[in-house]
Amino acid sequence: MIKHCVIALVTLSLLYPVACKKSTITPKLFVTIQNEMLVSDMQPATKESIVAKYNLSLKEYEEYEKKVESDPQLKAEVGKERLNCMKQ
Repeated sequence: MIKHCVIALVTLSLLYPVACKKSTITPKLFVTIQNEMLVSDMQPATKESIVAKYNLSLKEYEEYEKKVESDPQLKAEVGKERLNCMKQ
């Protein structure tokens, strides 16, 4: 019995960091989130709930948004993703 409990605790301790890992924003994810926000009521609480679905904070999303605005290469990648979304 104790052996099974130890195995369960070790397994949970190894899986916990994987389950709680934050998402990394990619151009595709950014466009997906942005599209959801555009059809929402644009209230801060709504925006927060949208980004939370993707394991992000609103601050992380807004920082990435600023990065997109200032980085021409990243802006081009986001533009390509928007076109891909429009094709589908």
